Amino acid sequence: MPALPPLVTMDSPGEFELLADYFEGQIDLKAFRGRFQHYKVLMANPLILEAEKNAYIYLEKFGGLVFWNCSPAVIETLHQELAELQTMGERIDRVRDKLKVQVGSDADRVGFSEVWLRELTIEKLKIVSLALAQSVALDYFEGSVKNAMVRFQPVMRGLSQHGKLFLSRHETLKSIGFAMEVRAAVLDNLTLFDRPPETWESESLAHLDRALFDHFDIEERHGAIEQKLAYLSDAGARIMDVLTTRRNHQLEWIVIILIAIEVVVFFWE
Repeated sequence: MPALPPLVTMDSPGEFELLADYFEGQIDLKAFRGRFQHYKVLMANPLILEAEKNAYIYLEKFGGLVFWNCSPAVIETLHQELAELQTMGERIDRVRDKLKVQVGSDADRVGFSEVWLRELTIEKLKIVSLALAQSVALDYFEGSVKNAMVRFQPVMRGLSQHGKLFLSRHETLKSIGFAMEVRAAVLDNLTLFDRPPETWESESLAHLDRALFDHFDIEERHGAIEQKLAYLSDAGARIMDVLTTRRNHQLEWIVIILIAIEVVVFFWE
């Protein structure tokens, strides 16, 4: 496919303020395009919209969205429109990130808090936006997994210190259910974290993508989440084994008591 013309070139340098948000759940990009047709579409998947001159919106199906130089009114309108989609959850207020992009540099490079680009193309806008959207999504997943780990701590502490489950069966099952629900949601979304196909076709785009990946620690954070999910899965399975064994012991004692009662009644009669 032929390359699209740059949105901003070295001849017309500019500065972009990026704001990234995360919505719980997955965005139905096709449904959004069908319902809100007042935006100019620059790319269908991921969905890149031109909100106004030199202002762009990037929407990724795993719930991440990135605003490029968008006014507060545009941001608020987009939030309301996403909230109207039946498949969407609420915006997560605690996960939000910002980034500054300078266009007109002599080379593409990633700094501590800024990204410098020779020119802004659709491909570069996509790569920068994807990394920032993945970062805020990981923020949300990290918080969810942390909550699951916290709810598991009393259960695991009782097992490690006393060899017993001090919580009731109901509370223990609620903790396991919450952890497994978080695990399923995270795994369902992390599978969407594919590398942009453009990086396979351009060495310069591949370098930019790798620099952004390293800047946001995407790979390390992703790996840490998967390790914690594996722990939750293993811990949940072990606790279920303990509950099953305890239940079996209870049933055995019930049977023994019933038999004893029958014997006593038999001799009494």
